[in-house]
Amino acid sequence: METTMNPSPQTLPFKFHGKSGEYFRIWIVNVVLSILTLGIYSAWAKVRNKRYFYSNTELDGSTFEYLADPVAILKGRLLAVGVFAIYTITVWFVPLSEPVFILAFIGGLPWLIMRSMTFNARNSAFRNIRFDFNSNYGEAAKVFIGIPLLVLLTLGLAYPYFAYRYRDFIVNNSGFGTTGFDFDARAKHFYLIYIKAFGALLLLGLLVAVVLPALVPEAQSADQLPTEEMPPLSPQLALMMLLPFLVIFPVYILIGTYIHTATLNTVFNHAYTTQQRFSSNLKVGRMFWIYLSNFVAILLSVGLLIPWAKIRIARYRLENLALQTEDNLDGIIAGEQERVKATGEEMAEVFDVDLGL
Repeated sequence: METTMNPSPQTLPFKFHGKSGEYFRIWIVNVVLSILTLGIYSAWAKVRNKRYFYSNTELDGSTFEYLADPVAILKGRLLAVGVFAIYTITVWFVPLSEPVFILAFIGGLPWLIMRSMTFNARNSAFRNIRFDFNSNYGEAAKVFIGIPLLVLLTLGLAYPYFAYRYRDFIVNNSGFGTTGFDFDARAKHFYLIYIKAFGALLLLGLLVAVVLPALVPEAQSADQLPTEEMPPLSPQLALMMLLPFLVIFPVYILIGTYIHTATLNTVFNHAYTTQQRFSSNLKVGRMFWIYLSNFVAILLSVGLLIPWAKIRIARYRLENLALQTEDNLDGIIAGEQERVKATGEEMAEVFDVDLGL
């Protein structure tokens, strides 16, 4: 269903105020305490991370909130560890039971995903109104069991369709208070993204097949010599060895960045409510530079620049995201608060366990 927007809707940009130095202190404490407590503190670490990014994300003068209880997250992780321990012990003593566990996991996967999405949505709020996520097992099973089987049967050709249905599932089952989100993208939008990426991969393979022999003409003759007669390493052979890192690796990052960026833009530009529509204007070139430089910085710093990298990407993504609204946001929020009260539903009620998905 297409929406009819006001010819000149109000555009509200998202803003991000996070700082690398501030987040580094949170991150390093989280890492140290998670190690010292053998992972137990990771539940509190997750909440501290999310609260920092939520509280530094601003829309129309207000910031977002993350309200989850770390104990609930810890319960979910302990439950997951317990189930894995039961699986390991049972399979050790009764090997024939492994297919039963695999089938049980596949059958329970849609429920696990639904539960995780519901937990995270209902613990996220803006101006005292919580987000929501509502789905049913049958719909989730189609997306997370049926379509992946189709992807396998088609040798991957149906993967763009899965990418579409997965995002459609998330957006169409999400809501803000009592207002649900809609998604008007189609599978063709995702197929176009992956066709372009696949074409770029083919072009890369063709260039390597043509250019590489020209760069190292002696490589073929060297393969025909006995091992003891191998010539010393020439500059051309050294170039051939470095080529994957100098050319192929960055190109693969570029293709992956294109898929990620185009997908984000497609999802946000096709997500809307009755009075609002999102707008995302991420640029592939800028995203590629951020990802590539982040990778190099993290590698050279032995991981210490991870907080700086996360802040960079969050700032760029949010500062290129906006909300177009037909009416004043204050009026829309006030109306939503009244509708939440009128439903008589306890929107603050959430699952008491997060499974960490």
